[in-house]
Amino acid sequence: MISNQQVRSAAFALALMAGGCTAPNPYSSGGSQAGINPLRVPVEPVRLNGSFACTAYVEGGLPAISWPRIPFRQEGDRLTGFYAFKDNFGHQDSVVFNGALSKGGARVTATAVRADGSSNFTAEMSGNPALMTGQMMLGTSQRPVRLCSLALSAAVR
Repeated sequence: MISNQQVRSAAFALALMAGGCTAPNPYSSGGSQAGINPLRVPVEPVRLNGSFACTAYVEGGLPAISWPRIPFRQEGDRLTGFYAFKDNFGHQDSVVFNGALSKGGARVTATAVRADGSSNFTAEMSGNPALMTGQMMLGTSQRPVRLCSLALSAAVR
């Protein structure tokens, strides 16, 4: 089991790697910048920022989720990210983002687990790197409880 200190240390290290500023979105249409090519195999991992958002959970009265500047890495066609947070019930949680890029498309699964090992939520999103959408499932249920989105952009070096 991962300790709270290990979670905080990993989150701090990833936050340092991600930087504190946002960059123009290379995936947006109409931009003159060279976008991140998901078909190339980078020599070094490509740093990205992710913005994750979900609608409010109406049944439980929980507010919407909005997490900007989540550090992501692209290694070849693989995408990974990590974010630590405290949920509305005061539990320390960690969410791992894991996915892939293929032919201009993107698919990412977000899996959140509490520090005690219990499941919080999973969200499967697909689309393109600039905007992926999908549904959140609470715990191990198969009933959608929120609509979510994830947008990736180049990290500032």
